[in-house]
Amino acid sequence: QYAPPTATLFFFSAENNPVSKIDLKRFITYWPELLPQGEALLALYPVLTPGFHRLEFEQGRVQLTLMLGDVLPSFRELLVCGEPTLEKSLREYTVDAWLLKGFSNVGASSLWNETLLTTLHLLSGEHTTSAPTSAISAIKSAASRIPKATPWHVAPFRKSHTKRALVLGAGLAGCYTAYALAKRGMHVTLIDAGDRVGTGASGNCQAVLYPKLSLYSSPLLQFMLTAFQFATRTYREFLKQWPIGELNGILQLAYHEKEQRSQSCLDEWLRHYPELGILVDEKQASALAGIDLKSGGLYIPDSGWIDSPALCEHLISMPGIDFVVNTDVELINYADGQWYANAHHADVLVIANGYRANQFEQTKHLPLKSIRGQMTSIVANELTQNLRIPLCADGHVVPAYKGAHGVGATYQSGRIDVECDPCDDAQNLERLWGIYPAPMVVPQVASSWVGIRTATPDYLPLVGQVAQADLFRGQFAGVASNAKRWIPSSGCFYEGLYACSGFGSRGLTTIPLSAEYLATLISHEPAFLPNPMIRSLSPARFLYRDLSRIKIYPG
Repeated sequence: QYAPPTATLFFFSAENNPVSKIDLKRFITYWPELLPQGEALLALYPVLTPGFHRLEFEQGRVQLTLMLGDVLPSFRELLVCGEPTLEKSLREYTVDAWLLKGFSNVGASSLWNETLLTTLHLLSGEHTTSAPTSAISAIKSAASRIPKATPWHVAPFRKSHTKRALVLGAGLAGCYTAYALAKRGMHVTLIDAGDRVGTGASGNCQAVLYPKLSLYSSPLLQFMLTAFQFATRTYREFLKQWPIGELNGILQLAYHEKEQRSQSCLDEWLRHYPELGILVDEKQASALAGIDLKSGGLYIPDSGWIDSPALCEHLISMPGIDFVVNTDVELINYADGQWYANAHHADVLVIANGYRANQFEQTKHLPLKSIRGQMTSIVANELTQNLRIPLCADGHVVPAYKGAHGVGATYQSGRIDVECDPCDDAQNLERLWGIYPAPMVVPQVASSWVGIRTATPDYLPLVGQVAQADLFRGQFAGVASNAKRWIPSSGCFYEGLYACSGFGSRGLTTIPLSAEYLATLISHEPAFLPNPMIRSLSPARFLYRDLSRIKIYPG
């Protein structure tokens, strides 16, 4: 209410036992004066899975990061490295104020408390305050040792006021990145070799929002779960303005014994998070789908489908974005603090052109692989019109849109040819029989579409600053003889050069979170992802991993 119009509040809240949505809805009725804020929070309240959840309010002026989990690990995951001197030099922000009302024993002597206070101290600045006020002296005097990690994933801190950016590639990754930067007041020039947005892998008019749920914890699965929830919140807001899709759920059919076993293993976990998914039998699945099905499966209520090219069009309508078409950039150069791409230049360059992201001298070390995929559209008829939600199995089929159903998709690693192949249409239709009961549909092919997806060896995207490969390898050569060696140095990166690529077949699910994170990195805002996740997305991770796998033998 009283802050300057340009101010933004970044609020981080850690909670191991968060209030359920049902209880929150009941609690806010006790404070009518807070009803508008309470209803806004309810509208965006996430499924309470462990991890970080970013919620945006007041047109972006309030950024709330809910850190669900133990307090100490949550705040430690905000640290860059944990070594006091280096931490201070690399941090792009400090906490201005701590609200510690729930910590009645702040200052009490215990290993847990001393470690927490030291962590808060490393996150604080010279003028940080606290409530209660007595806590700040305990925080600022804390000096216990905590685990430290080599900060290979961050660049030396250089505070700059970036005003202009170039983005190469007008697929969903490039368009969303341009949108996220323009929201922050930057002028963006979006450049593409095609004559319109979404001509590459983002050209699917019925892309499915598809999470990956599993009991097993891994960087990929944690990222997918975080990104999926971020995407569903984002797309629901978009769909209020733009009728370009539906989020009425999807069905992952238990179409063979292995899939049945995999889904059965999720049963107990899903009981804790029923909003994420529900296991349904054949009868329930048929009722949800609107047609008779041969098997049950996993119903994911927040999923759905989006017209990806239409979404790209809306994203680049944001003020501050210039779209340059029919421009193929083969060379990029850096001079006098500016990145040059053909006739265009800016102090920031984001490479988001899919499988071609490693075509430049500066990015040739990025391990990207191309995966050709063909979708087939079949004409909707009186029977197929009843399909309400996407059905996924070995392939997938989507409800009718503009008189046709999308069916797909093929998966051909290493190919980049974009001519439609009738054999691929036949393969998609063959998969359809495993999803859709054969007597229900006599498919008539309306059209086909080919896109070249881009993936990485670990199936996580590349999102972040691009390393100077040779200098980076020399800087961290010490981990070759000891993978756990502590090296007190930040990474060596090209100033102002970033990558946003490698999203594979789940770009619709993972790009919103990735692009927003990248925009915070470029804008020097507090990151809303935990540092372990930032490391797992860093384009430099493969350089560091390759070094740590090298074995050196004496003699």
